[in-house]
Amino acid sequence: MKTPALYLLLCLLSTISHQQAYGQQHNSPTTDTSTVLTTVVISTERPNSNVVRPEMSMERLAIQQIKLIPALFGEVDVIKAIQLLPGVVAASEGSSGYSVRGGSPDQNLILFDNALVYNASHLMGFFSVFNNEAIEDITLYKGDIPASYGGRLSSLLDIQGKTGRDQWGFNAGIGLISSRLTLEGPVLDNANLLLAARRTYADIFFPLLPDEGARDAILYFYDLNAKLHWRINRQNQLSFTAYHGRDKFGNSDMAMVFGNMTGTLRWKYFINDNWSIQTELLGSGYNYRMAATMDAFIGEWNSHIYSLGGRADLSFRYGENSLRFGWNSDYKWFTPGGGEAVVDEESYTMSMDRKYAWENALYITHQHQFFKKITLKYGLRLTRFDNLGPTNEYAVNENYEVTDTLSMASGRFYHHTWGVEPRLGLTYAFNDGFSLKASYSRTMQFVHLLSMSTAGSPLDVWIPSNLTIKPSVANQYVIGAFANFMDNLLETSVEIYYKQLSNVIDFKDHAKIIGNNIAESEIRAGTGENYGMELMVRKNEGKLTGWLSYTWSRAFRTVPAINKGAPYSSPFDRPHNINLVLSYPFSSRLTASLNWVYLTGQPVTFPEARYAFGDDYIPVYSARNSYRMPDYHRLDASLDIALGKQYPGKRWKHSLNVSVYNLYGRKNPWTISFKTDFDDSQYAEMTYLFSFVPSLTYIISFQ
Repeated sequence: MKTPALYLLLCLLSTISHQQAYGQQHNSPTTDTSTVLTTVVISTERPNSNVVRPEMSMERLAIQQIKLIPALFGEVDVIKAIQLLPGVVAASEGSSGYSVRGGSPDQNLILFDNALVYNASHLMGFFSVFNNEAIEDITLYKGDIPASYGGRLSSLLDIQGKTGRDQWGFNAGIGLISSRLTLEGPVLDNANLLLAARRTYADIFFPLLPDEGARDAILYFYDLNAKLHWRINRQNQLSFTAYHGRDKFGNSDMAMVFGNMTGTLRWKYFINDNWSIQTELLGSGYNYRMAATMDAFIGEWNSHIYSLGGRADLSFRYGENSLRFGWNSDYKWFTPGGGEAVVDEESYTMSMDRKYAWENALYITHQHQFFKKITLKYGLRLTRFDNLGPTNEYAVNENYEVTDTLSMASGRFYHHTWGVEPRLGLTYAFNDGFSLKASYSRTMQFVHLLSMSTAGSPLDVWIPSNLTIKPSVANQYVIGAFANFMDNLLETSVEIYYKQLSNVIDFKDHAKIIGNNIAESEIRAGTGENYGMELMVRKNEGKLTGWLSYTWSRAFRTVPAINKGAPYSSPFDRPHNINLVLSYPFSSRLTASLNWVYLTGQPVTFPEARYAFGDDYIPVYSARNSYRMPDYHRLDASLDIALGKQYPGKRWKHSLNVSVYNLYGRKNPWTISFKTDFDDSQYAEMTYLFSFVPSLTYIISFQ
């Protein structure tokens, strides 16, 4: 029997099917005439910036590039876009979760105007929480994370919001299952306002479904973005960014509501042409509520995590050299779960222990250029992480059995951890078109996501490091070569990385996470080793644009209490990954885009045998992650058709986007489950989400 959540998704997508399968072991403006004017690209970076800039393991995408990529349901998505970059893979089919260089999704720091986003998914991951009309650009740091940021092991995704236009305009998109509207323009003197909203509306069609059980179903999300940017004078700028989003799905028996909220209040003061200071007040949160009413049972379950903090950042720039130092502070409070239930008129209450933590960091980074060829960048981040009461702490022995319960008083700082995180980068530019780079970074993670799904779910729980659960640590070493050809028309790069992990967490076999107040008894810690190579060829100018990348990547874990202490593949050990992303304007009205993805199958643990125990069969499982799902690949394509006459200065524009996800209908596995036939024989059944998914979106704008 299908779960209620999956059943609702079936109603929406109607593309989920089953078939028998087995896992594989180890394995631009124009005139009315046909003349097309050359596109003028305005950029703050030099054409060869990828070669000469001191950063490596960094990818930057403008929203104009992202909008050209074909998307699931025709909804342009920044998260789906970065999943097409080298070293990045989707956590699962259609998911907003992603792995960077073999790390887990919770090892990625996601910031929207510097505010932390805890769960970047809408609609079970098929959409991300980011409305592309509210975004200016994104930057992904895969290894050389600036010392001004920390708290995650694998990556930093820095998303900057749009500041609004100097004249009023709007943009609207009407799709098959979602629509969006953006308004932006000037308010007061030297101030710009942006308002953006999005909502899905598949739920309005549910009452028309032939299945009576689905007519009362609820399935939608919405999100709201607002940003006010005020240029007070030549020296002062003030901005405020706010985001609020909610998902709701269920029916008359069960309902779940979950969502994020973020806020950023930023003041930037330019002391002179070289010095500037930026201060920010930041807030973010994620919560969910699940309620059910079935027969004699009535109950609900709630969970949340909130954080409130600030940053102060002082920057000094002189020529190609720079100095930056500052401080950031973040206070977090966690409610892993709690709820009430009434069963046969008997009341029950359960409350998991709340957790409180305070993270403070001082950082400094310096960049200096020698002889116009060598650039040295180095930095240091010093972090202190404190646990506070009121809460309970649980001590466990070598067998992970609880031996003591410690009650911590309100406001008591009962445990702290210091973190020292050096960063080092070196660039040698042989000429304007070729350079060698190397970097080292040490990162620490003090909060952990408890999830039994690699793709994540709304029920995921965050907990802080404490007396028993130590912070995770990663040391990453990277070398790379960067070369441009044909007058910077083609960008090429190769990077080789090696990452050592310690205190990385995993879960024991058959772990119970949801509703378990003592996570210490379910978590196991060990070491990890990730290494690989990333190749990329990219063309940013001309008619044909896009990139081709290949990644070879391995990721292993060694946890004494798992797999008998033997090394095993991480769930994100995906050795081969190929991404092809292309866009070509056939005319001033017609632009075609496609992307093709190939990925080695995900490691999984399968039952290899079974034994009878009375009337039941007990499965005997393989070694941890010793099998693989079938390999994943798909082709997406889209056509963007400009409607009406095209001419310079036209403010009213409208277009039609036709896209197809998984053009050749590849049945990529989502899950593989084992079932028993009528004669007690077992077989494997594969569930796949999408085959051929067409989408149609009408876009109208006034600019």
